[in-house]
Amino acid sequence: MTLPISSTTPENSLAYINGRVFTINGDAPWAEAFIVDPSGTFTAVGTTGEIEGKARHDKLAIYDLRGHFVMPGIHDAHVHMLLSGIAMTSQIKLPMEGLNSRNVADELKQGSCLCKYAHVNQDWLIGWTYLVENFDRSSLDKDYPDIPVMIRGGAGHSAFLNTEALKRAGYDIESEQDDQGTRYMRDSQGRLTGEMAEMSMSKVLKKLPQPSLSHIKRVLKDAQHMLHRAGVTSCQEASANSLMLHGLRELDAEGALKVNMYTHIVYAPDWIAEEGTASLHGLIDNAASFKSSHVDTRFVKIILDGVPLDPYYTHAGLTEDGTVDASKLFILNVHEAVQQYDARNITMKIHCTGHGATKLALDAYEAVREVNPNGPRHEIAHCSGVRDNDYKRYKQLNVTAEMSPAFFFVHPVTAASGGLMDWNFPKMLEAGAHVTIGSDWGAGELPDLLPSMANIVESVGNGDRVIGGEKICHMLTLAGAEAVGRDQEFGSIEVGKKANFIAVSKDLSKGEFEGARILTTWFEGEIVYQDS
Repeated sequence: MTLPISSTTPENSLAYINGRVFTINGDAPWAEAFIVDPSGTFTAVGTTGEIEGKARHDKLAIYDLRGHFVMPGIHDAHVHMLLSGIAMTSQIKLPMEGLNSRNVADELKQGSCLCKYAHVNQDWLIGWTYLVENFDRSSLDKDYPDIPVMIRGGAGHSAFLNTEALKRAGYDIESEQDDQGTRYMRDSQGRLTGEMAEMSMSKVLKKLPQPSLSHIKRVLKDAQHMLHRAGVTSCQEASANSLMLHGLRELDAEGALKVNMYTHIVYAPDWIAEEGTASLHGLIDNAASFKSSHVDTRFVKIILDGVPLDPYYTHAGLTEDGTVDASKLFILNVHEAVQQYDARNITMKIHCTGHGATKLALDAYEAVREVNPNGPRHEIAHCSGVRDNDYKRYKQLNVTAEMSPAFFFVHPVTAASGGLMDWNFPKMLEAGAHVTIGSDWGAGELPDLLPSMANIVESVGNGDRVIGGEKICHMLTLAGAEAVGRDQEFGSIEVGKKANFIAVSKDLSKGEFEGARILTTWFEGEIVYQDS
């Protein structure tokens, strides 16, 4: 009689030996080996001798880690996966500096060959850069008189449009009115130059023709590959919309989604999601229908203010009398929004870069904690502008300090901000805050957090308060799982947790982030990336 053969039975487990395994498990922080069962779960963790003996007894296949440093997969606390995927495949990457009104059209023509998939947004031509100095739409109108052109600002908070794009989006070029949080650049006659920032972008971003769902899935898979290259096995999407959730649901049903996604659906402003407010609020109400094995939709996003970057400086600071500069706020009902979703056990992530915006968000969280002390753990994204007396409030209110974009932690732009951007890890950790780290990935580059962590180790600290490699590894892994309420499922290498882990070329626990590269990424026991 022939016995049935199956790949899901225990003898199909795989034993990993000879590793330097930093488990992030406080009870047993170091190991050498482990076993992963066919479902992608850790079933044993120990020494090479222990695991190899068990493997030989149970006749398991053995994988030699060859002494490499191994740790749990990275949790990126702030990504724009769909935006990045589309930027990588379907938009023109322009130089990040040196662009001006004289050469922007030439750069667009030279860069058009960089699009893997052209005409995704019908006849719109879309590129991205950091800044176009002295921009005027006339610089594009000569070469593109009938084609709408939009160039995204590199920080995602500005845009540069030609005349046709302004018309298609419905702007009144001669006399467009300012509104809450808008920022239009105008010529000497008061007409729009085509350069705009923040809430001014709402019209154009909601008017952009959207790609098909098949293309959404295509770019999400491309973006997923980039996350795997960076060692990311779980992440928080910071601008989820309807198309993205439909794409993720289909990918997961097809077995093609190999990353845990925690989708912050946009409450406001609508431009970051490129979808109308009513539709987004309906999506939040219907979010549970998009939940799947690897997609958790219990999260909402608000962008409360802009960015402290030249030339816009749209962050909401504090006035001389200590009140919030409301002119820089994008919405004025943050208290009501937090109250509404806290009552429904939905985690809020609020973008704050100015001292005033951070204070206002903490005030809103404090108000709901008074009436609902056991409500969900909320977040403040970025945390680059925090008053000294606000650090302690993060722990008091059970608020996660999501530090991002990592690229800017130590950077010339940061240094030139005059103190407006300050990611103060020592103060935040000394105050007992729960800290996570995000790339704020949104422009198509590899979301590699490791180089930025090298800057923290080298540049942050005072005497014996230097932040070491082990603490940073914890913030990159288990702290992220805790932030989304999934620390019993992943974030450390422990029996019963999903086998999401990475092998790295250097020992990150010792702070060796500089020059470190991801060698292999495993998701639920499956190799999803391997360095060539």
